[in-house]
Amino acid sequence: MRKRSLSTQALSIQDWMKYRPYERFSNYDGYYLKQANAIFNLLNHPTEGFRKYFKREHLLELAILITCHFEDFINDIGLWKALVRKHRELYGYAIPFYKPEGYDPEYLNPHDFAYLIWHHLGKMAQKTLGPFSPGLRHIAYQCYQHFEVRIDEAPVTDFYEKWLKIGPDTPFFDLKRRLKWMAFENYLIGPEFGRGMIAELDEMAEKHSEMFQEIDPGRLAYGMEDEYLYQKSASWCAMTAPDWLAEVARCTDDVRPKIRRLFQRVSGTFLYDGCDDHYYHFRFIRSNRLFHIRRESVNLETDDMRTGVEAGVFGIVNWCDEWWLSGTYMGWELSAKDIEKMRLDPKAVNFYGWTDAEQQLIRNRTAEMESAFIEYFGDRLVVFPNQKAMAAAMEAQQAFWNEKKVQKSAPATAKSKLAKQIARQYTGFKDLNFGDRNSVAAYFIPGEGVFMSPVVPELIRRLQADKLSTEESDELFYTLFKECTPPLARLLVERYTGKNLIFPQMDNPDFVAQHFEFFLHYYNPGDFREVVPNLSLVGEREASHTEEIETKK
Repeated sequence: MRKRSLSTQALSIQDWMKYRPYERFSNYDGYYLKQANAIFNLLNHPTEGFRKYFKREHLLELAILITCHFEDFINDIGLWKALVRKHRELYGYAIPFYKPEGYDPEYLNPHDFAYLIWHHLGKMAQKTLGPFSPGLRHIAYQCYQHFEVRIDEAPVTDFYEKWLKIGPDTPFFDLKRRLKWMAFENYLIGPEFGRGMIAELDEMAEKHSEMFQEIDPGRLAYGMEDEYLYQKSASWCAMTAPDWLAEVARCTDDVRPKIRRLFQRVSGTFLYDGCDDHYYHFRFIRSNRLFHIRRESVNLETDDMRTGVEAGVFGIVNWCDEWWLSGTYMGWELSAKDIEKMRLDPKAVNFYGWTDAEQQLIRNRTAEMESAFIEYFGDRLVVFPNQKAMAAAMEAQQAFWNEKKVQKSAPATAKSKLAKQIARQYTGFKDLNFGDRNSVAAYFIPGEGVFMSPVVPELIRRLQADKLSTEESDELFYTLFKECTPPLARLLVERYTGKNLIFPQMDNPDFVAQHFEFFLHYYNPGDFREVVPNLSLVGEREASHTEEIETKK
């Protein structure tokens, strides 16, 4: 007599609780875990599912994420509704790729499941999936049917209504817990950020194994996670965790921008400048700006800290006009020589570490540099036959700008001898009809600074080519969307056409044109942050740039 094997559930309580903002498993969670297991069975079906093409671990996680989408709908958490709003705002449609008739954002949609699967599974497996694949559409419809008949029976909780209530009086660390849920534990950006941070830790462990022997990896992870909590952009509309929290928070309209402003994190080395009953006073060494940081942020033994000598490496964020230390604090004493060396180091100067007036001065100077670049070269994108030619041209352009600054009052400024020579020789290389494969491009990113790349000339060649191989076409698509800043990508396509921009596995250039902005956000979300100038004021005497600020006023 054959023994019957006991049936087991593929997904455990721990799997479901990974994406919960609370710790206690309840009957409520039990219901949704049961649904997640049912969805996994659909995904893992030997003939109709994805078993042949994707790893089991990916399908297990995808089953959880699909079920979380259903929970979002049942409890009106607001994540998917926020996504649809942003899609309409950015791209003009509710869901990428699909054009559902009678789309109802207030109800379940098979197209939502299709896009959710396409986005998550492609990122997990690092594969480019065909959004119109019959297998994908079939599974999406099965998921829709499974949940649509369970709408009336699904349990509801009031947890999220309470959890997402945020006001100006919400304690900072309560707010941070909600941001951690948004960054790592919600079903949209959580998987992406979680994988990203693990990959960073693994890379750090490989490159700096001695560091992991001296410092607790958990402490390193705690310090590293702040970048994901405040500043990292996700492939979902290139939004940060504060952006997402501001979208779904139950709060007044004046609080939303305060939540979004959390991305303006200042991190680096600070010099202790005393304390009082409410604040620690620290100067950001590279800008000399004084910050008043709430004492509740961290417990410091100030009796042993010497003003002007004790230094700390940490990050701070602004919540409701107060600065809070977030993450780890590492402190030690610095000599006057060390302090001066750090102050003059131009590397990794945090833009938000300058005062508001200094930030505006930096933006003004960058705008002047941008104007001078375009005036000199006649364009914001210039291509040179080689690195040497570009270096000479940039030197000549700098000389031209310096002359212009000195002769501001003159109605016209004559170019220097070197500038004239370089201008005659190299400013005509815009259409890239020459065959020099050593060519390099310089592009002034609006509001930011000069971007130099040997890749751009090849992109232009491929955009203009009469015919490309499949491999060349795929490389063109991925390189343009992954490595070009959005303004540069737009300029290249506007100038050289997008006839050769083909989505892999498809042969319709109109498809890329229709979803151009979506692909920019999906493949290169980091370049949709607030534009920050590359310029800094490091090395300038405080008196000189204070005088310039007053003059600007």
